Amino acid sequence: MLDKYERRSLEEIENRLTEEDPELARGLAEGTPRSIWSRISPLLVLAVVAMGLSTALLVLAEFGAALMAAALAGALLTFRIWRGRTG
Repeated sequence: MLDKYERRSLEEIENRLTEEDPELARGLAEGTPRSIWSRISPLLVLAVVAMGLSTALLVLAEFGAALMAAALAGALLTFRIWRGRTG
């Protein structure tokens, strides 16, 4: 069993965590922390795929298509950042 000092220290840590990151504190209290897959947005996945496609097209010397794929990836990332700031 924890003594009085240890319990008080744990309560202070819990209170600080609740103030700094309430979502994490709630997940820890419920015993269901978020997985990494729930934090990855579909827009980020599409942007990574578009960048991979752009790289492959550059290797194949398809410069116009590579530029379009890179522009698509940039637009997806920009939209993701913009949506995160406004939402």
